[in-house]
Amino acid sequence: MGEMKRMGVLVLAAAAALQAATPPQMTLKVGVELVNVLFTVTDRKGHFVPGLGRTDFLIEEDGRKQDTRFFSRENELPVTIGLLVDTSPSVRATFDKERAAAIRFFSATLREKDAALVIGFDKSVTLVQDFTDDPRRLERSIDELEIGPVMNGGTSMYDAVYLAAKEKLRDEAGRKTIILISDGDDTTSKIRAEEALATAHGSDAVIYTIAIGGGRWLGARGRRGTRFGSGDHGALKQLSEETGGTFFNIDKMQEFDEAFARINEELRNQYSIGYVSTNAARDGKYRRIRIIPRDQSYRIQARKGYYAAKRPDSQ
Repeated sequence: MGEMKRMGVLVLAAAAALQAATPPQMTLKVGVELVNVLFTVTDRKGHFVPGLGRTDFLIEEDGRKQDTRFFSRENELPVTIGLLVDTSPSVRATFDKERAAAIRFFSATLREKDAALVIGFDKSVTLVQDFTDDPRRLERSIDELEIGPVMNGGTSMYDAVYLAAKEKLRDEAGRKTIILISDGDDTTSKIRAEEALATAHGSDAVIYTIAIGGGRWLGARGRRGTRFGSGDHGALKQLSEETGGTFFNIDKMQEFDEAFARINEELRNQYSIGYVSTNAARDGKYRRIRIIPRDQSYRIQARKGYYAAKRPDSQ
């Protein structure tokens, strides 16, 4: 019964949150005075670069240099993960493979003090497993995921991202990550793409997207399988690029494991840099962030910006 009660938590939260969402003509703005940015550093060959320090980077906001208030290597600090799995009929062709890879990922990735939750979404959004550090509970919850009905079906991907960020991750401390598995074809969300992305920014979550669809599934012995839905991979790519995560396009069975392995590697090679913006305006506007390595051969992967805090009376 405890598991069943947890499954209903996010559905109930969804009703309240979506009713309170901003009208279509408005854009949700979120932000904090202290800006924290998680990022990774790779060399020209794509290898992660460890052991760097505060003086190895400069940070700019809207082209203006900012003073670094803190810097840390985050690789050993706990991480909170939200796994969001598309259960709409359009992903049926790959569903069993992605579930199996997700189970292996949690078994290999979770360390002491890490925590994860599992959300399934089709037309509705359901919390299948709340935060836990027990890989066995996560495995059971992933096994419980089922493809939704074809009749009256739909995909509420942006609702899932919005609710995971707002209702579950926003108040968590430390590093926060969303792993989103979908074909990107959103058909029934009440939340718009811009609102979901802004809420993810406000929670400081990094979004990794695993895109399925858009090609032919390679079956046993490399034979090509049935074509499945093309989806909207551009939407998935935007969610990752804007929040500092990575976009993975899956067209072979083994690539699920490769994508999860890369995510695990990125999580274990993160840095964190923080500053207080020199722009004191509380205008709710979007501000661009740029982290500049002193070694110009390095590549930085980080979120592209954030929404400033907004005064209640500002327009």
